[in-house]
Amino acid sequence: MIKAIIFDLDDTLYDFKAAHRAGADAWAAYARDQFRLPEEQTRREIEELIAEQAEKMGPIAASHNRVLRAELWLAKRNLPVFPHAATLAERYWQALLDTMVPNEGAVEMLRDLQMRGFLIGIGTNMTAYVQYKKIEKLGLGDIVDFIVTSEECGVDKPLRHFFKYCLKKANEVLERQGRRERIEINEILFIGDSPKHDVEGARNAKMHALLFDPAGRHPEEEERIQSFREISEVLERLSD
Repeated sequence: MIKAIIFDLDDTLYDFKAAHRAGADAWAAYARDQFRLPEEQTRREIEELIAEQAEKMGPIAASHNRVLRAELWLAKRNLPVFPHAATLAERYWQALLDTMVPNEGAVEMLRDLQMRGFLIGIGTNMTAYVQYKKIEKLGLGDIVDFIVTSEECGVDKPLRHFFKYCLKKANEVLERQGRRERIEINEILFIGDSPKHDVEGARNAKMHALLFDPAGRHPEEEERIQSFREISEVLERLSD
């Protein structure tokens, strides 16, 4: 029986790719104004930095830190780090937050699950501060019971420790609420858009997992939904 449902945040509850483009545009515009660099070239370099930063730092939250990404970009271009690294990160995140909107049906679905008594969590590969800001911007602050970031637990998904930490935090919430019940790992459903990071990672930790695949890119995955309306059917099946 499922007692807690944990959602990935980026590209699950909102369209991260679209919001990221807005952030990259703000970064490129700053580079144009400050350093007279072509915007399209800067956008390409930003995308190249993503893989480079991840390879350099490994599966930890620092691999997503936009200040460190800006520092890396500035160093590669032999440009001054101060004050530009922090400013680039601020411009990027503000543009991303300004652009964000919940995916269709996400808020209604979460409120329905909350009303039905499920514990609602967020499990995300990112630094904590900006993920809290995203949850506020999406209007989910009064729905989400807890959030686990890779910054807090020390590793990114799909490493097993991340999902074990989610279990730990879910039970801490129950304890604070004065509830005597405890959740087991097989009573958690993890929902996210990544077959590797969300689905494979959760299953390896012995959670139930469900792929959010609105574009239908992964027909090979049996446990997947293309709309949040399908979650109720999945929960009924898991309760049998």
